Amino acid sequence: MKRHGNLYKRVIAFDNLQAAYEHASKGKRHRPEVQAFALNLEENLREIGRELEGRAYHTSDYSVFTKYEPKERLIYKLPFRDRVVHWAIMLVIQPTWVNNFTRDAYACVKGRGIHPCLNKLRRDMHDDPAGTAYCLKLDIRKFYPSIDHEILKRVIRVKIKDPDLLWLLDEIIDSAAGVPIGNYLSQFFANLYLSELDHLLKERLKARYYYRYADDIVLLGADKGTLSGYLLFINDYLNNERALDLKRNYQVYPVESRGVDFVGYVTRHAYCLARKRNKQNLCRAVSRARGRGLPDGEIRLKLASRLGFMYHCDSNHLLNTIGMKKFSDVQKAGGNLEGTKVKIDNILNRTLQLTGYKTGVSRYHDTCLTMQFKIEEQVPRADGTTRPEWVQHICFTGSQALVKQLEGVEINPDDPPFCKIIKQDLDGGRCFYKIVDPD
Repeated sequence: MKRHGNLYKRVIAFDNLQAAYEHASKGKRHRPEVQAFALNLEENLREIGRELEGRAYHTSDYSVFTKYEPKERLIYKLPFRDRVVHWAIMLVIQPTWVNNFTRDAYACVKGRGIHPCLNKLRRDMHDDPAGTAYCLKLDIRKFYPSIDHEILKRVIRVKIKDPDLLWLLDEIIDSAAGVPIGNYLSQFFANLYLSELDHLLKERLKARYYYRYADDIVLLGADKGTLSGYLLFINDYLNNERALDLKRNYQVYPVESRGVDFVGYVTRHAYCLARKRNKQNLCRAVSRARGRGLPDGEIRLKLASRLGFMYHCDSNHLLNTIGMKKFSDVQKAGGNLEGTKVKIDNILNRTLQLTGYKTGVSRYHDTCLTMQFKIEEQVPRADGTTRPEWVQHICFTGSQALVKQLEGVEINPDDPPFCKIIKQDLDGGRCFYKIVDPD
C-alpha cells in the first residue's frame, strides 16, 4: 500500500493557506471573528505559516457548549485561525483519504451525503425486494468521544508518512478527548477510523447491501441468519480493533414490518416517508409561522430546507395537508422547467428545440437530468382541423452521458438550439444517449 510523504510543504504554502481561508470563511464573512481576521488577512496567514513551519503551532482553547439535535451533544468550537489550519490540511490530504473510503460511506464526503445515500438505498430495495427482505440496523455507543487516539494515529500512518504532517495531526488529535464534534477534521477522522470495517464487510464478507452514515450502519439481506453473522463480526471488530461498543438497541427484523429508519427517512420497498419526528417538526414550524401571521409564500421561503427534505420522499399528502404543496415556489427564479412529461425513448431521432435543463437527484438516481424542449406536433384546432406547432415538454433521465455532455452548456430559451437525441447500443446489452445536430 502506497504511503504519502512530502505533504507538509504543500499544507503550509501561502497559496494553500489563502485557499483555506476562502473555504473556512465561506458563508461566515458577516461574523465578527472572521471580519477581524480579514482586516489583516495576509499577515495573519503568514503568521500561521511561520508557526507551522517552525512547529510552534498549538491548537487554541475550545469553546464548549451543549446542543440538542434532539439528543444532547457537546459541541467544541475553535477560533477561526484554527479552522483555517484544518482546511489547509484537508485541501492537501482529502483526496488521499477519500480514495481510501469505499462507496458505502456517505457522511461528510463531497458528492455524497444524506440524499445520495437515500437514493442508493431506495434503488437497491426497489431492484431486489427478495435480497433486501431483512434489515440489520445498528450504531456505535458514544462514537466520537470514544475514538481512541493511539488507534487513530496508527490508522492515519497507514497512508501518511510525512513526519511534519504527522506531528501536526497528532497535535490536533491530542487537543481534546476523543474526537471533538465541531472540528472540521473530526468528520474525516471518524470516517477514516471505520474505513477498514467498510472494506472488510464489502470485500471479505461480500456484504452486498451496506450503508454507513458516520456511525449509523444499515445492512440488508435475504435472511436473518446472514445479517446476524454480520452483527457478530462487526461487534467483534469494533471491540477488538477499535475499542468501541455497539449500542444495545441493534435490530434484525423484516423490512416490511416497520421499514428502514435511516438518514431521516423510513423506507419500504414500495415507498419512502420522512421520519415521524421530522414531519412533526415541520408541522410545528408551519403552525408557529402562521401564528405570527406570515403569509404562506413567506413561510415556504423560510422553511425551504425543511420542505426540500420532504421533496426527496413520498410526502405529497403531508405537504398538501399543511398547505405547502407549492414547493416549486421556493426554487430560484428561472429554475423551474415546465411542460408535459414524456419518456426519452419517445423523442429519439426527432428534431427538438432544447429550451433548458437542470440536474438534481431523484428517487432512483444520484444525478438526474431534467430536459425541457419543444417538439413539432399536430395540434387540433376549433374547426376540427390540425396545424403544426412547437409544443413544450420535459423528460427525466439518469443518463450520465447526457449529464456530462450538457455540463457547462448555456442555453438561451429565447433562442433555443435545434438538436436531436440518439441512442447508441454497446456490447453486453448496454446503451447510452447522445445529443447531436439534426439532419
